[in-house]
Amino acid sequence: MNHINFFEYNPNETSGVFFSISNILFSKQTKYQRIDIFDTPEFGRVFALDGLTMTREMDEFIYHEMIAHVPMFIHENPKKVLVIGGGDGGTVREVLKHSSVEEVIMCEIDAEVIEAAKKYLPLTSCELDNPKVKLVSEDGSKFIKKYKNYFDLIIIES
Repeated sequence: MNHINFFEYNPNETSGVFFSISNILFSKQTKYQRIDIFDTPEFGRVFALDGLTMTREMDEFIYHEMIAHVPMFIHENPKKVLVIGGGDGGTVREVLKHSSVEEVIMCEIDAEVIEAAKKYLPLTSCELDNPKVKLVSEDGSKFIKKYKNYFDLIIIES
């Protein structure tokens, strides 16, 4: 029997979710947030920031496919895409499934999220080393001010 659990409460604290943890892989407080990555029997690997679940290995594709493909299909020919946030890499992975894409810049404020994802989240981070991808560790609201009419599509995952 496992004795370690992860609890996540909704803002009103009258409901929430919990996971039984089989293995803690990574846990660190960075300058920006607390990063936790752990294995669970039911959902596989779970990635949490500040105690809130960001992705679960078993069903992460639902979120990443919707946030990426809906705007990608609306644009007739997206070549240059900016993803603000999304340090786990799942949105970048989905964006790169579109053959028109020539460049993806992912701007994640916390470089330690990217490094943890590359090490512990292979399903979502699998395209972060793709030559079409540029990783930037910066505040997205400041980063975007450097560009005018450059990107065909901007996906905000923050």
